[in-house]
Amino acid sequence: MLLSFNLKALSQLEYVDRFLDAPEIDLLKRTVTAIDETLLPHIRANGQLDEALQSVAKFEADVFRISGATLAHSLTLRATAAIEANAIRNKLFFAVAILVLSIAVLFILQQNSLARRKDHHIRSFASLFAHMTRSRIAALRLFLSYLGSDRPPSPEALSAARSTISELDDINEGMMTMGHARTRSKTATLGDLLVDIEKSCPTELHMEIDDVASATVVPASQFHLLIDELVRNSVNAVVRRPDPLITIKAEVRHRFWRRAQLVLTVTDNGVGMTSSILAKAREPFFSTKAGVHVGLGLTNCVELVRTMAGRLKITSEPNSGTVVRIEYALVAQSLK
Repeated sequence: MLLSFNLKALSQLEYVDRFLDAPEIDLLKRTVTAIDETLLPHIRANGQLDEALQSVAKFEADVFRISGATLAHSLTLRATAAIEANAIRNKLFFAVAILVLSIAVLFILQQNSLARRKDHHIRSFASLFAHMTRSRIAALRLFLSYLGSDRPPSPEALSAARSTISELDDINEGMMTMGHARTRSKTATLGDLLVDIEKSCPTELHMEIDDVASATVVPASQFHLLIDELVRNSVNAVVRRPDPLITIKAEVRHRFWRRAQLVLTVTDNGVGMTSSILAKAREPFFSTKAGVHVGLGLTNCVELVRTMAGRLKITSEPNSGTVVRIEYALVAQSLK
């Protein structure tokens, strides 16, 4: 009865097919049926013990065959489980290795990007410095030419020389501040910078600045130098217009999954530029103002915005005006 119970329990296991093949499962069921219908009835009938002993030999062979197959499949399953565990562990190690490699590659790319940005920043800084000091040095050379002649320098020449020295000192201070912008950069709100620029502008400026953009914190030296240059260009462009109009617009745009962006445009209804002049205007030291104002120039404006990880786009039509658009990505601390 114990043998019958164990064999029945084995046959009713949900995962018996993992231990036994179909022929062995069929043999197990036949053995259980034969024990219940042949062996046990002979034992219960006291007079049929000989018949019961004769059937035991066949049942014993069947049970050995079933137990042997079960043991063999059990060993196979253990080996398979060990192989699967090793495979999972190897996959985990491989995934970790891929993750570490990916992080290392990202780190290297980030370092290279920072190195390229730093190199670009230095080159742009050098170009800005050279352009800002070029005209002042030329003025000083002209003044020194008076010292080699019998004529003493005129009061106007002395005044211009002193003014040039003061300008060079201011330029040097401003450019040094920009050069160390990574470690100690002064900041200011865009609204305060625009108020300061508007005060020194000889032409009335039309402002369209929303409250968020006005309170946005930006690098003070870079933005003041940049906006002042664009406004001066616009002033020179509208000087002969009967109805001069210079408009500065600024707004903050929030983008999905990306940093907020400050969009600033300087628009004028001045003489504008042809496509050929606009192309030349992007060349270093090019000026259409014949010495009236020598500032950054459009090329260095583009370079300056690029060092701040921004973009500058210029569109212009002859006799229609010029539009300069600046896009600057903001960090969280820039928005008050």
